[in-house]
Amino acid sequence: MQKLLPLLILLTTGCQKAADVAPESDELVVITQGRNRDCGVAQVLAIDSARVRQVVGRTAFAPVYLALQLDTALWVRGTHTLLVRIRKPQPQESVFCTALGLGYPSFVVTSARLQPGSK
Repeated sequence: MQKLLPLLILLTTGCQKAADVAPESDELVVITQGRNRDCGVAQVLAIDSARVRQVVGRTAFAPVYLALQLDTALWVRGTHTLLVRIRKPQPQESVFCTALGLGYPSFVVTSARLQPGSK
């Protein structure tokens, strides 16, 4: 019985859904805006653009960014509020654009999930 009790406690405390977990300190809140017409990748609006600037650097078009490697299911249909972890893109990760639109800066998404309470 004594061995069973700790096991039950671990099972009940470890069974949280990922969406129920509060944002961690290294996650940023972004709102998806669909496909960028110029580059064909996800375009997002960063809620805390100061934190994005710390990673990406100063940009002219903040708080709108291109989110490279963002899972298509999270942005292709409708607007979603996401919690993402980002990093600065490497030169080989750049995307080709038509140069007909604005040159939004980009960042690479290393992980993403829907914000708790959003669609």
